[in-house]
Amino acid sequence: EGRFIKERNGYYSLNINTQDNTEARWFIFAMNRIYSLHSDIHMKKNKLNDNTIFCVKTEATYAASVVYSDLGLMEVDEQNNGIFSDIAELTESTCCRYSYYEGAFLSSGTIKDPEKGYYLEIASKNSYEIERLYNMLIKESLVNAKRSKRRKTQYVYFNNSEDISTFLNMIGAHNALYDYENKRIVKSLRNDTNRMLNCDEYNSDKSVETKIRQINAIKYIQKNKKFDVLNDKLKEAAMLRLNEDLTEYNEIAEHMSVKVSKSTVQKRLAKIEQIARQLGYESKE
Repeated sequence: EGRFIKERNGYYSLNINTQDNTEARWFIFAMNRIYSLHSDIHMKKNKLNDNTIFCVKTEATYAASVVYSDLGLMEVDEQNNGIFSDIAELTESTCCRYSYYEGAFLSSGTIKDPEKGYYLEIASKNSYEIERLYNMLIKESLVNAKRSKRRKTQYVYFNNSEDISTFLNMIGAHNALYDYENKRIVKSLRNDTNRMLNCDEYNSDKSVETKIRQINAIKYIQKNKKFDVLNDKLKEAAMLRLNEDLTEYNEIAEHMSVKVSKSTVQKRLAKIEQIARQLGYESKE
């Protein structure tokens, strides 16, 4: 994250905090090379996760104010009087708006690993900044932004995978988008496969239960010497059902003396169960 702070001498200093050592050193180099600004750096520990944070602060001179002006955030005269720029004016064009979103995300945004869920947020303790960002995003027809607040921090966030992908594309994070989409596709395929396996397993279990129930009904009829009650079509279906090699209805249908559909086989076996119940058979379901 970065911010400009007006110091006692009337000039601005530029301050950034980052967990990336390379990023901090690049910033120091860029400020010195482009604006001849010297910077101080110190480290502190993040109280939440014990990570090292590199804190960089430029000297407070007119040159730092020029950085502010070059970023388009404020116009500065020779007396260091600042006139803040109108963000709405700066972000009228699509490319400038997308650059603004990119800066907001790079400074205070996080994205969740799609393996663990779909979530991208941009955080700020400045309610005006969040309000402005949110209002800009809801005018975009491509994404559906949402707002939330936790303690003193406010957030603009997306919790839909399509919105996250679109936003990454908008800010030009194409490598991140490619990686994100790959993980999302793998997760989707894995979930689809698991659903299919669970469905197949459930159907398989139900088929086994049905087969056992039907066989028990047939054996009950045979045990009570009532097999002759069945007509020839039902007798044939019953004998084929007792064949351990024939599990599915379509397999039984193929072995019938007269070609029938598997639904016909199912109806005949259901009729046999009905007759068994009329004779006193109680299935254990």
